[in-house]
Formats: sequence, C-alpha cells, structure tokens
Amino acid sequence: MKTHLNLMPMRYRRGQLIRRRLKQWSVWWLLAAGCTVLLGWTQWSQYQAGAAKLASLRVHYEPLEAMKEDVSGLQEKIGALQRRESLALSLADERSMLGLVGLLSQARQACDGRVSIGSLSLNRSGESQSAMSVLTLSGVAVDDLAVARFTTALREAKAFIGIDLKSTGNATVGDMPARTYTMECTF
Repeated sequence: MKTHLNLMPMRYRRGQLIRRRLKQWSVWWLLAAGCTVLLGWTQWSQYQAGAAKLASLRVHYEPLEAMKEDVSGLQEKIGALQRRESLALSLADERSMLGLVGLLSQARQACDGRVSIGSLSLNRSGESQSAMSVLTLSGVAVDDLAVARFTTALREAKAFIGIDLKSTGNATVGDMPARTYTMECTF
C-alpha cells in the first residue's frame, strides 16, 4: 500500500530521474577518472625512476665501454706485434740458414774444390730457442783426405756442437774414382 502519491507532471518526473541518474553516474565516472589519473601518475613515476636509473647506469657504463674499446685496440696491437715477431724470427732463421750455407762454402773452399756437397737437409727437434738441429750433408769427394779436410774445416768453424761422419763409400764420377760421404752436423 502506498503512503504517498506523486502528482508531479511526467515531464518533471522524467527530468528529476535523469538528474538523479546523472548524479549517481557522475560519482562513478569521477571515481573511475580519479583511479585512472592515480594509476597513470604511478606509472609515470615508475617510468621517471627507471629513466633516472638508466641514466645513472649509462654514466657508470661509459668507462666500461671505453675500456672495452681499449681492450679490443690492445688485442689488435698484440696480434700485430705477434705477427711481426713471427716474421722477425723467421727472418732470423733464414739468416742462420744463410750463415750455415756460408760456413759450408768456406769449408769446401778450404779443400781446394776437392769436395762437393750434393744435398743437405735440416731437421729441427723443437720450436724453442734451445732446440737442437741436425744438418745432414751428403756429397762426393776426390779421396778420403778431402773428406777429412772438409770435416776438420767444419769443426774449426766452431759453429756446430758435433760433427759425425756417418758413412763413406766408393763411387766413380765420369771415369775417375771418388768417395761419397754422409755426415751429420749438430747445432
């Protein structure tokens, strides 16, 4: 049972209903907008804090980046120096080979051309500076005396640790008798 009766015109009641609903919904819309603004402000604050931290980390990272570039530059320099060292060592090794050939030539001249060197080979026992190397010589001489003089001339050069005459044999060069020899020179 109704205790009151609304005699207001329908148009007025409709306007009243619209105003009431607008007040209700405007509260909800204002709360939603306030929450959105609050959430946006929180996100913006986090973004600003992250940007500040990123800037700080970049400032701390710059010396590391410079060091990284320095390290790569130094590694390139080390590689270049190692290549130059390798080249210098190979050139020094070639010079020592030329020196050995010169010593062999001088020892052969000491025999008045009575000895010829047919072949020579170099065997290295290691890559280090203190490695032993063996030079194997083989050739032809006029007689045993020429082989002995050649061996003595090599020993007098004092370039070798040891000179071992491994073998001698008979041979003929043209129609003349000759002696073949094989010797090892250690240095």
